[in-house]
Amino acid sequence: MFPLSSSIFRYRLSKDFDGRTARFHTSVAEDMRIFEDDIDGTEAHDIMLHEQGIIPLGVLKRILSALEETREEWHKGEVEIGAEFEDVHEYIERHVIDKVGIEDGGMIHTGRSRNDQVAADIRLRTRVEILDIAGATLDLIEALIGQAERHIETPMMLYTHGQHAQVGTFAHYMTAYADALTRDFQRLMECYSRVNTNPLGAGPVGGTSIDIDRERTTSLLGFGGIVENSIDATSGRDFAIEPVASCAILMSNLSRAAADLLEWSSVEFGYVEVADEYASSSSIMPQKKNPSTLELIRGKTADAYGALTELLTMVKGVPSGYYQDLQGTKPPLWRCFDAIKTSIEVMAGIVSTLKVNEGRMAKALEGSMTAAVELAERLVGDAGLSFRESYRLVAALVRHTLDEGRRLQDLTPAEVEEVAQKFLGKRVIVEERLIAESTDPKISLARRVSRGSPRPEGMKRMLRERRKALTINRSTLQVKMSAITAAKTELMEIVKGYMEK
Repeated sequence: MFPLSSSIFRYRLSKDFDGRTARFHTSVAEDMRIFEDDIDGTEAHDIMLHEQGIIPLGVLKRILSALEETREEWHKGEVEIGAEFEDVHEYIERHVIDKVGIEDGGMIHTGRSRNDQVAADIRLRTRVEILDIAGATLDLIEALIGQAERHIETPMMLYTHGQHAQVGTFAHYMTAYADALTRDFQRLMECYSRVNTNPLGAGPVGGTSIDIDRERTTSLLGFGGIVENSIDATSGRDFAIEPVASCAILMSNLSRAAADLLEWSSVEFGYVEVADEYASSSSIMPQKKNPSTLELIRGKTADAYGALTELLTMVKGVPSGYYQDLQGTKPPLWRCFDAIKTSIEVMAGIVSTLKVNEGRMAKALEGSMTAAVELAERLVGDAGLSFRESYRLVAALVRHTLDEGRRLQDLTPAEVEEVAQKFLGKRVIVEERLIAESTDPKISLARRVSRGSPRPEGMKRMLRERRKALTINRSTLQVKMSAITAAKTELMEIVKGYMEK
């Protein structure tokens, strides 16, 4: 047995770290997240070693029993790891050796380095985090689609440059973010396939002379394939950077949506109202209802951006092979995952409970110059003008009505004819019906024939398709989650079988 104060890794060195250096050097705090993943990876590795004839059955049984006892201690909250351990990998190996002795426990790490070990553990945890975030994203998409289905015919103002642009619908707006988040889901799924590969067995950097079977550990841990090159397997960290990059893009979409809803929640707009359970109040102003959860989501975007910048900066000057710099991969990775998942879950709650003030949205359209686009396009078809002629005429009509404090719907055919003669030098005859229809938001929406526009009939089709895609995406996610569960179950059954032999 080792005395409690000694490290199993420091035989080359004559002195231990002093207390401050030990605290600086250890990664125990961030490693707690991969504690059970390390047990799984170790069990898979040692089962493979036995099957390769490297570890005797009796030794394997004692190692597996010690690992399962350690897992149980972990579940009970009995594990306490101080800075005397460099990481959880050392703690777990040392714990097994303390339980079964160095003759048997000393075989646990045969043919493996901490370099491939930790890379495998992080990948095991990261793949689960990716699927959790992907599942939360689908829930948010469903909330957006649900709101859209309730507001297919709810007209609202669409903006460019913060100015009135065109009439749209709230369904159209909700679907825009459902589509953006669907792409985020797809990015996560594509990223998952690259994360879910096995570096275990790559050794420190150049492989091992022990006759290991990397395909067997790949199967036992439910990985989709192997990171074959041993340098790449142990020193590459793009598997951590890519999911954070995907999360950063996802959060950029959430942040923009949050900015919209914050503005539209103001008294000046009053388009939407956040439910009380997602709002806060003031310590001094009794009238306040603050949509502060949206503000926090917008702020949490910095966590994703910061994590991405931190990771990219961390790896940019690290040569090939493993260096201790890479230990810093875990804190920003975990921090990003936590911030993003919570933000998505809270946003789903906000969207599903959002109160939409249809009256305020409709009122904002009254007298708005957004009808100018529709009027210009109608004049192309009905009056035979080129679009640029029509644009010039309608721009003059807008100035004319603004100067007189009137609205486009107040125009008469005679005025249109007079302004056309002045600015185009030609006679343009229109009917009152054309002006009335061009300035009616609902008629304008119904006339939008381009695919993807807010026309209610087109929105119904789009939402049917989004519902179908959501179902398919949930199935895709479930297949991946089930594969992990099945691999975990199979590994536990194999462990149990060996322990009972």
